[in-house]
Amino acid sequence: MRLRSCKSAGFPYKGKWQENFSELLAMETFKRKVAELQDRTTNVFSILLNCFQKYEINPSPSAYSFVIKYVSHRSLFSQIPAILDHLEQEETLEVPERIFLGLIQVYGKANMLQDAINIFYRIPKFRCTPSVNSLNSLLSLLCKKKESLLLVQDVLMKTPEMKIRFEASTFHILIRALCRNGKVGSALELLKMMQLDEYNPEAKIYSMVLSSLCRHSGVTEVLSFLQDMKNAGHLPTALDYNSVIVLLVKEGKVNHAHSLLEQLKSEGRRPDVLSYNSVLHGFCLANDFHTVEELFDEMLVMGLLPNIFTFNICISSLSQQGNFEKAYRMISCMDKIGCKPDTETFNILLAGYSKSGEKEKIRGMKKEMVEKRIQWNSNTYNILIDGLIHNCETIEAYGLFKEMLGNGFVPKPSTCNALVCSLCEMGKHTEALRVLEELMSKPISPDAVVWEALLYQFLLDFGRKPVDFEAIIGDS
Repeated sequence: MRLRSCKSAGFPYKGKWQENFSELLAMETFKRKVAELQDRTTNVFSILLNCFQKYEINPSPSAYSFVIKYVSHRSLFSQIPAILDHLEQEETLEVPERIFLGLIQVYGKANMLQDAINIFYRIPKFRCTPSVNSLNSLLSLLCKKKESLLLVQDVLMKTPEMKIRFEASTFHILIRALCRNGKVGSALELLKMMQLDEYNPEAKIYSMVLSSLCRHSGVTEVLSFLQDMKNAGHLPTALDYNSVIVLLVKEGKVNHAHSLLEQLKSEGRRPDVLSYNSVLHGFCLANDFHTVEELFDEMLVMGLLPNIFTFNICISSLSQQGNFEKAYRMISCMDKIGCKPDTETFNILLAGYSKSGEKEKIRGMKKEMVEKRIQWNSNTYNILIDGLIHNCETIEAYGLFKEMLGNGFVPKPSTCNALVCSLCEMGKHTEALRVLEELMSKPISPDAVVWEALLYQFLLDFGRKPVDFEAIIGDS
């Protein structure tokens, strides 16, 4: 008995199976041949076409995708146009959008932004309907760098022609880029546009805009937006409140910052250490030391573990009140909870001891810093030098000044000025000139008082009448 052919017998899958098998063989042949290539300039696409012609089939979308990835990974970008031209002419081939998504990303990594834009515009010519995925991929690429933001406007202008409708993800990409580049006004406009298009912006978009407002706008705008965020049904997070609290403290509105902290708690949120640190710092700057102590106790009651910044703020508060004994005891508390004091901790105590002339305490602090292996910084030297000058120990201050320079630290202009004037008052104009020389060699400009002190000393040395050097400078 003679069997009929599969085709005449009505087996429709036979031809497709053969085609798939032929494609597999063609791709294996292609991969083998390109693996043997020695010359990087060889036209890889020609090899692909030859391999598929051998099996009497045309390259599939997967084959095109593979060869584009192959040449891209080897930076053979000059070969891509020919591949795309051939793909465009294959009128019977349905080209998936994923090929163009991958190509946009490839061009982005190679910083070939215009090529990425061009391929996006060209997608419809490949019998492929571009979706918001292609648009978002391109926008994400262009929004990464500030200089490429200018290209975004042209892309957005042509998007309606391509019948691509914005989605919430598109707005998110644009708002994030605008916030990152300080264009918070434009970000707010886009947020309003989202609402007009009946999109409900997510809480993280509001948080992003709020954070940018805190960096680039004033308190009034920030508080207004905070209320808008709540009206939209999004409760600000502790991190959102922290950003606003930091701004309020910076603007000297510490009581308002404290109110926000209380509001955070009333909403059932638990403030973190950063929230308290910001408000503590504000009250310390306002010399409201009683509230500082109350807030610190409140932190402990809530079970929040103070960090190094918390302790430094409290130590500064106690030092400013002259309560050095209690301030010093804070270091023991730090040790007990495993929070090691840093250079700033000791600088705060040294500043207090220096102003009150506590020489023994200063020596004890310096010894303890050595024992705890805490390095001095420029602020440590400035504090000690200023303290020595304040207590009329100019020679010791000058010695410490030389040590400071020897260790590579740059003194504050005010410290240098005070040292020069103090040396001149002692008649140590040679030493004063050396300090001045160091001043001139650094990016520090001596003020008029320094020049007047030096001139006064020189005139006294020559037995002449002192001259008002500041008046001379003012007249010139």
